Amino acid sequence: MARKQKAKRIERGLYRAGKTYLACATPPGSRTVRWKTIGEVGLMEARSRRDAWVVEVRSGGVQARGGRETVKEVALAWLEYVERLVEIGELRGRTLESYKTGVMLHLIPDYGHRRIRSLTTDDLVEWHRKQRAAGASVWTIRARWMAVRGVLAYAARHGMIAASPADKLLPRERPGAGEARQRFLSREEMDALLEHAGSAHALIATALFTGLRVMEVLALKWGDVDFTEGVIRARFQLSRQGKRVPLKTKAAKRDIVLMDALGKLLRRRRLAERYSTDSDFIFQSSTPRKPMTYKGLLNVFHRARDGAGLGDVTFHALRHTFASILIAQGRDVQFVSRQLGHTKTSTTWDTYVHLFDAQRHAKDARDQLETDYGGLLGGTSDG
Repeated sequence: MARKQKAKRIERGLYRAGKTYLACATPPGSRTVRWKTIGEVGLMEARSRRDAWVVEVRSGGVQARGGRETVKEVALAWLEYVERLVEIGELRGRTLESYKTGVMLHLIPDYGHRRIRSLTTDDLVEWHRKQRAAGASVWTIRARWMAVRGVLAYAARHGMIAASPADKLLPRERPGAGEARQRFLSREEMDALLEHAGSAHALIATALFTGLRVMEVLALKWGDVDFTEGVIRARFQLSRQGKRVPLKTKAAKRDIVLMDALGKLLRRRRLAERYSTDSDFIFQSSTPRKPMTYKGLLNVFHRARDGAGLGDVTFHALRHTFASILIAQGRDVQFVSRQLGHTKTSTTWDTYVHLFDAQRHAKDARDQLETDYGGLLGGTSDG
């Protein structure tokens, strides 16, 4: 008699014994794992059947029971689903962390004990009111709301509720995205920030005059800087786990202009560094050859910012400032978009349309004034 093979874990909810795939899932409110033999199929087909099995287990008999799952049970099941999306690369880890915060801190504490079917639109309106009363910003509330809405959509899709109450909210009752607050540094503020940067001078200067995102800055290695061509090649970003991972979109992978002064500053830094081969990080932590962490970057940036008296400036404002510099120089939207790594030029236009308009109108006004009234001053002279 053939010896039964032990199943090996492939990923969450999916195992393989020899050539045979198996799927497992736990019903809401139960600790008993239910298994299903999928058979000898390919990995993609096994994943598809696994997902179908998870849905069946989590929603099977729900309507007959009358939707007895609690909000907490459904929320945790939804987070497991989201974790699988991260594992197969369909969702970013940072998004998962945001969802976990919304669920664990802003949904379960107040509503976790409730039956999922008992939640109403009035409950969601009250949730929104409490968030505002607690002083949360529009964008913060919006991020938390995405998690709440995701849980309810999951429950509706799996038959735990007839429809999501979030879909029944009036437009004025839904947490809005708000308007992005863009902060641009003036030349005087740039000077003050760099003056107080201390050991972070090269880091802040790089962010300020390249428009790199924070995780792109942290991922930079010396091999990414082409001093001969005068460009910085953005190809990677740092993950939350401190790993250097490729940028996801074609547009994000870009060559950014490197002005001479910044190039000289980076050359001096490289000469002063002990570890400065092409494979070494430009901005390292206290551990040799390890990249500076996100927290470490914020610490040094906040010291420089507070020392310069610019308490309202975020690190992302340096990216906005770089965009404003290019626009003020008369660069068109396509060039600015490529430098920032936007997938669509419409994103650049929508974000900075007021700057493009101001620059264009200022030039038009100067030219028209010169055409219409320049002759009046042609014969004048100083003194």
